[in-house]
Amino acid sequence: MPQRIFRLNALGKQVGVGVAGTYHATLNAFAKNNAAVPYCIPNELICAELARFIRLPVPPTALVADGANPPWFACLSFDLNGNTLPPVDPVRCYKELPHLSTGLLLFDIWVANCDRHVSNFQMDTSTKPPLMNIFDHSHAICGYVAGQGEARLTALMDRLGISVDPNDPTKSGTHRHCLVDVVSSDDHFGDWMGRIKQTPDFYIESVVREAEDYGLSKQESDVCIRFLKHRRDNLEVLIKTHQNEFKSITNWRLFP
Repeated sequence: MPQRIFRLNALGKQVGVGVAGTYHATLNAFAKNNAAVPYCIPNELICAELARFIRLPVPPTALVADGANPPWFACLSFDLNGNTLPPVDPVRCYKELPHLSTGLLLFDIWVANCDRHVSNFQMDTSTKPPLMNIFDHSHAICGYVAGQGEARLTALMDRLGISVDPNDPTKSGTHRHCLVDVVSSDDHFGDWMGRIKQTPDFYIESVVREAEDYGLSKQESDVCIRFLKHRRDNLEVLIKTHQNEFKSITNWRLFP
């Protein structure tokens, strides 16, 4: 995966001697908190770390604060020109980036992300081959309704979890993942399932426990760990059970 370039807003003063020409820098970032979407920060923290582990192109992320207010979740801006990001064409994205498109779809199944649409990931066509940037996981894992995290995880344990009913986070709806009807081959499924299966127990446990301070109860984090391990270990079964949801795959190699 090639290294990404992120937006530099300004360079300030040089730090000082003995630091190899280091300068203070102001960077552009996107930030959000739990005010608009409950569980936003823990969902984002967990998903960013898991996606990074399997080498999906997630921008660098961090918790940021001004010292007086609760922290925000932030990711560096990959919009180098300051323009509004255009919606992704899913058909073109899969045609030009089939491996990453498949990886994004399987990752979103793993974390039950019901809100992947054409405006919350990016396909940068200014490079050859294009680059992908993945962001916005506020509706994954524990969902988007306060106090319903455990119920959602329990209800979706053995379901794909990539469509949403806006009135009930534990039910599927008509808002389908923007790539699920586009991915037309399971050629890359094996690679991404293998990466997900290699995610260690300790890694899942630590990233979830570290998110407890930002909106998860101990009981919710316990269920979250169990959910992620279960889906990691049963991803192939989960996909096989829901083969009919992958409407463009007519010739399965995994399940002949």
